[in-house]
Amino acid sequence: MLNLVLVEFMKFKRKRIFSFGMLAAFIFPLFNAALLSESNFASIQSGVREDNAFLLLMPMLIIIASNLFFIEQDNNTLKNLLCIPVSRRDLVLVKLLVLLIFSIAFQITGFFVCTIIAVFQDIPIIRPMFQFFLTISTGIFMWAAALPCVALVVWFNKSYILSIIIVFFYTLVNYAMHFSDTVMMQPIGINLGTMMPVPLIFRWLYQFYTPIGEIQTAFYKQFSHYFVPTYVCFLVLLLEATICIYFMIVIYRSREN
Repeated sequence: MLNLVLVEFMKFKRKRIFSFGMLAAFIFPLFNAALLSESNFASIQSGVREDNAFLLLMPMLIIIASNLFFIEQDNNTLKNLLCIPVSRRDLVLVKLLVLLIFSIAFQITGFFVCTIIAVFQDIPIIRPMFQFFLTISTGIFMWAAALPCVALVVWFNKSYILSIIIVFFYTLVNYAMHFSDTVMMQPIGINLGTMMPVPLIFRWLYQFYTPIGEIQTAFYKQFSHYFVPTYVCFLVLLLEATICIYFMIVIYRSREN
């Protein structure tokens, strides 16, 4: 399994999307540093968990996944892999593990960029390990949130163009939902605010923000009844991830060589 992971990373590193992906981790930390120079450490780090994760990491994970899952098809090398032998299940698991590692690495890169910026701007580094935990957790959650869309990409198995269309639609719908009070202000249960990944992650993240001013404080008090505990967020997203992974393995196994 370890050898398969290393091979996938070697293939991955030859893609330009890898270099672009790691460089993209710098975008919002640097952008926020210019706009939030008088902010605190938690506010700067929240840009990594929100802007970087939802606007950049989510679509990048799905585009990278389409590259990983289509590469054997494009190069007609799947038959060779299966003759080694490598099971289709292992291929799926390894590719998803590479995605998970990339997602966490992307978030950690953003965390350290923000930390370095905070040091240069003389912003006090308060509770860095807690912020680091939130950042890594967000990386795991974003990986799980991307899997339903990755499963669709694997299922359709058509082209990169269709993958990009799916990415755009999935990212837009999920991100738009977190602006809706009807979706977000729901108790934990069978509803969009709990079952849809991005609204659920925002309901988890919001409890760690410190409101500033009367408007934010009023919103915080109103929304506090709908915060999602960390363990609930983990359970729901990892359950959905498990279902998606099983679905992808079944699809991969059902295809001809």
